[in-house]
Amino acid sequence: MFKKVLVANRGEIAIRVMKTCKRLGIPTVGIYTPSDKHCKHVSFADKSVELPTKTTGIGYLDMDAIFDVAQRLKVEAIHPGYGFLSEKMEFSQRCEEEGIVFIGPNPRAMKNLGGKLSARAFMKKIGMPVMPGTLDPVKDFNEAVKEAKNIGYPIMLKASGGGGGRGMRVVNSDEEMEDAFTNASNEAEKAFKNSTIYMEKAFFHARHIEFQVIGDSRGNAYCLGERECSVQRRHQKIIEETPSTAVSPALRKQISDLCIEAVKKSGYTSLGTFEFLMSDHGDLNFLEANTRIQVEHPITEICNGLDLVEIQLNIAADRDVSQILNGVTPKGHAMEFRINAENPFSNFLPSPGRIEKYMEPSGENIRVDGAAYEGYLVPTEFDNLLAKLIVSGSSRQDVITRSRDALDRYTVSGIKTTIPYHRLVLRNDDFISGNYNIDFVKEHSPQDLLKQTEFSMFESYGQ
Repeated sequence: MFKKVLVANRGEIAIRVMKTCKRLGIPTVGIYTPSDKHCKHVSFADKSVELPTKTTGIGYLDMDAIFDVAQRLKVEAIHPGYGFLSEKMEFSQRCEEEGIVFIGPNPRAMKNLGGKLSARAFMKKIGMPVMPGTLDPVKDFNEAVKEAKNIGYPIMLKASGGGGGRGMRVVNSDEEMEDAFTNASNEAEKAFKNSTIYMEKAFFHARHIEFQVIGDSRGNAYCLGERECSVQRRHQKIIEETPSTAVSPALRKQISDLCIEAVKKSGYTSLGTFEFLMSDHGDLNFLEANTRIQVEHPITEICNGLDLVEIQLNIAADRDVSQILNGVTPKGHAMEFRINAENPFSNFLPSPGRIEKYMEPSGENIRVDGAAYEGYLVPTEFDNLLAKLIVSGSSRQDVITRSRDALDRYTVSGIKTTIPYHRLVLRNDDFISGNYNIDFVKEHSPQDLLKQTEFSMFESYGQ
């Protein structure tokens, strides 16, 4: 195994990776920008180094600065976490050139699946059902109008260089196209330094389903089941669960087999996620591949009895993982609730500031992955994820009951968080029945959910 690993990330995911490294006896190096010097991952690493970059927000994207730290401290491998450089083929390639192991897929596999357009083309070639849309970039809004006539409105404009809801716009007519295309392209350039836009058919009342895949250096491929990620605001997930109430055993087997075939034929190594939209007819269509660990990976870990970061480390070290993964079958149920510094009663606007009081729930089947603490000043320039509450149990109803109790005991004051919304969702009949889709938040605002509950805890919410 590795003698030293640099974690090229911050906050919750940096700590998550470091915990596994510490358990395996691997020293870790953390990095941070000036505004992040009080972030929890800085003290959690065995050694942390401030990035010598002039622009605070871009520090974690500065390859030269990161490799300078890696070479000076003689690290053997780099774990990119999620976001930032995790899906940049250039970063994986640069690791090879620098003689440092990239804990993720190799550049060849990332070329096939890391780009949204290349992934769509590759999946279509192997027979995977793919979302209707373009397989090539759309040059300008005039071309977009022409393509929309072939696809059929409504359509979704999407950035090819990244995700998280940035560079995405729904367009319902030709008249809306010019402004939507310009705004999506500009947003994509700002977020990902890549203004390329492609188009898909827009599905409403669809469900967002993703499958966890793994490929090793010996040509083996595995699929660890699916996650339901349909509770979203601004195209970003806030609640995930596994398994999905909408996926039948037959459909799960069909898509899992295709996912395994895709992993093998692409030569993919490490963890990956294949994302799909389920139409209101119940069929799944491929959206994109995420060539990294996902924010919501803990629920898959729990139901499969695995440490997915450890699996990543083993694959990167060219160790045989077949004995760990052969015959693994998901059991039970799990949900993850993202605790973001946002005000759900004000359209989920960011709520930076200092945390005055912070108390996490604990107990059987309860796990919290996070970087928040009492006194922490939540910065404005990064994603506002504070922590993830992960709850598991033998059944979905068991998890809902445990989650209600855990969220009721989760205390954060000084800033607004998404905790009140999670509490309300868990008392909503549509969610309880498993009858929900990607329009859930739009159709179940916090104010509406508040009117539907008589639970006294909610009396002061929204004031």
